[in-house]
Amino acid sequence: MRSVGRWSAVAVAAVGVLGLAGCGSTSVEGQADPAIPGAAEPAFDPCSIPDEALRAAGVDPASETRDILGVKQPGWNLCDWGGESTAVTVFIAARTLDEVRENDRFTDFTPVDLGGRKAFTFREASDTRNEYCDVMFSSGTDTVMIKSGYFVGRTPPEGPCPLAIRNAQVLAPTIPN
Repeated sequence: MRSVGRWSAVAVAAVGVLGLAGCGSTSVEGQADPAIPGAAEPAFDPCSIPDEALRAAGVDPASETRDILGVKQPGWNLCDWGGESTAVTVFIAARTLDEVRENDRFTDFTPVDLGGRKAFTFREASDTRNEYCDVMFSSGTDTVMIKSGYFVGRTPPEGPCPLAIRNAQVLAPTIPN
């Protein structure tokens, strides 16, 4: 069951990143604009989060996977880990909080206290089973999104946002302001 849940987490993470990557990138004719050569890259590598912080978030540092199925996404750095019943993906995007909030693929933005950082929980509109929740905040000019979720069939009645907030509280101090 762990591997099935892990792949579900990777697939959901991929959908979210690819959905945000298209934000505002269509022309009047509806054709996708070509990628901008030399597009900005985020400054922080989430795979550098210390092992002790990952363990405190309930995931196994040895389970680390980078990018989406090993493919680097321009303008993004991301890393994914799994634990006994949960998964965490940390995305760093060369985008602003406002750009993420304006994307209609995301919903339910709620302010959350994250040690003095302006932060929000949010969900992907396509997550109709309420299996994942993200917490986002800034890191310099970049946006950090920490996606947390339970493996299939293990989400408690209160949903995944309490887990996402707890994970963000544990991981945020390891990510530059």
